[in-house]
Amino acid sequence: MANKILWDAKPTDAIIMAAASGPLKNLDPAGIAVSSEVTNGTALNTMGSFQLYVHDFDAAPAAGGYFSLHIVYQMDGTLYTDGETGDVADPNLSAATEMGIFPVLASDEPQLIPLINVPLAPFDFKVCIVNNTSQPIVDSDGATLTFYPYSAEVQ
Repeated sequence: MANKILWDAKPTDAIIMAAASGPLKNLDPAGIAVSSEVTNGTALNTMGSFQLYVHDFDAAPAAGGYFSLHIVYQMDGTLYTDGETGDVADPNLSAATEMGIFPVLASDEPQLIPLINVPLAPFDFKVCIVNNTSQPIVDSDGATLTFYPYSAEVQ
């Protein structure tokens, strides 16, 4: 009989989006940034935490602004279930894909925002970030999205 739940290991971080040359660079309001593929179909992690770092906005966002995080799975091993063509080039995101939000302060100062304990399915996926703030991320910004995958071990 199980009597203890432990972390199987300390999560190893992986930057899955960056602004330097990637999808977060100059992300406009209502814009969508799409990550590279995360291979959870072999890793089989059950949970993940995400950390969004935004170094700067063009100006301070309005109060109540946020970035939403969506996960689009590749359930059949070939197509991403984005509701459209399955390529996630122009994803059709919905409440079914939204996994959480990164609320931002009404400030153009650097912000480091966590999203903890997001449940993961045993499929490869891509992460989409939607800018629901009133400001774009600065073009030369050092914004990143870091992913920390993990599972629990029952003993």
